[in-house]
Amino acid sequence: MSPMKRVLAPLIVGALLLVTGGMARADVVAVYLQGQGGLSSASAENGSHSGSPSSGVGVLGLQLGARLLLFEGYVNYDRFGEDVAVSRAILGLRGGFGTSSLRLVLRGGVGGMVEQGGALTVREPGVPNRRGVVARAGAALEGRLASALWLGAGIDSEVFYIAPGSLFGSNAVQGSDIFASLHLLFELGF
Repeated sequence: MSPMKRVLAPLIVGALLLVTGGMARADVVAVYLQGQGGLSSASAENGSHSGSPSSGVGVLGLQLGARLLLFEGYVNYDRFGEDVAVSRAILGLRGGFGTSSLRLVLRGGVGGMVEQGGALTVREPGVPNRRGVVARAGAALEGRLASALWLGAGIDSEVFYIAPGSLFGSNAVQGSDIFASLHLLFELGF
């Protein structure tokens, strides 16, 4: 690519975004509530057992969060069925790019996780609840429906290390999950 094209291409794309979409609003502080539904595909492994990834399990969930500039914190509850769920508390970074009506959201963070009923590992009767750490990263494309209401589609991936007692016990499980979802987001920014 010629040097002139390298300079002009970003300028043309930027000008088109400004002309077609309007200016995006960047809030310093925002709080949000999100409802989501989607498919989860998890796999887990411990010293004696290796679980194959699930073919896609239906999930319904809620997320409550807050942002300050690029920093984000949220709590999340995903339910996979009766007595099968995952709760998370995450602190991380988030960036939104786009126009006032359409945006691409990228985020990543680390935090704590509680698994109930083997939601991400083995769904068998009597599986103990497990607690541990999790690292997540995700992306979503969101479109504005009303001033504080967004509809989006996203994908989140995570790696986790959980155990029924001590994180360093023999029953510790490490695994990963990919969650594809549709979500409805109510967001108030200041």
